Amino acid sequence: MTYELPATKGPLRDLMVQGGYVLGFSVQALVSVGVAVVRRRLALDELITQTLFIGRVCTGPALLLMMPIGVFIAVSVGELAGRIGAGGYSGAVVAFIVVGQAAALVCALMMAGVAGSAICTDLGSRKIREEVDAMEVMGLDVIERLVAPRLIAAIIVSVALCAMVTFGGVLACYAYHIGVQQLPAGSFLATFSQYGRVSDFVMALIKAAVFGLTATLVATFKGLHAKGGPRGVADSVNEAVVLAFALVFILNTILSALYTVVVPAVGSYR
Repeated sequence: MTYELPATKGPLRDLMVQGGYVLGFSVQALVSVGVAVVRRRLALDELITQTLFIGRVCTGPALLLMMPIGVFIAVSVGELAGRIGAGGYSGAVVAFIVVGQAAALVCALMMAGVAGSAICTDLGSRKIREEVDAMEVMGLDVIERLVAPRLIAAIIVSVALCAMVTFGGVLACYAYHIGVQQLPAGSFLATFSQYGRVSDFVMALIKAAVFGLTATLVATFKGLHAKGGPRGVADSVNEAVVLAFALVFILNTILSALYTVVVPAVGSYR
């Protein structure tokens, strides 16, 4: 089932209406995923195909993006630490920034900008070719057949990608710390292990899963409601990417604030 989006007047009214339809679609999609899993009606072939596709298009760019971010963090931290005489705490800062924030956000950017645009383009192309309408006429559940496998695949890839990106970012910072700055490796590892917690890494994985799910929900919604030919598909992709980016940063702020309340900070700087 898809929604017929009405014509609206004014950007604010259009944004509110679009937000309401996205929310309704998200609830319907999540319920369909649960029903498909419980009743064992999930399209496993499509799930495997989408998992491999999303992983293939996102892994390389994510690692290439995280490496310079890790080096930039190491350079910035090293310069600041050198000025205040706290070079030994570079591992702690890397744990806070890379593990706590940067890794999940890099995954979100990849899921929204790379995987999300590809998913939206695929479904939008099917929509304008009337393949989606044909499936509905035949009595097939479009959300169960097309959306559910992509949602689960996005969650799986996001979690795995976050783990790889975290390792790559920390490794880049560590290599710069001991190779370029000529600082002792023991101080980096000691402060990293002292201030880096398993709960921070778990929270990063949760964030990545939420971000991937959000970006895919927006992409599938926009793709299934594309209209106006190829130009309409392109417009839907642009809207999906922008909306996914905005939602990701809002969710990141909310989840980070909740995490600091539930899990208190560890240690103190001296």
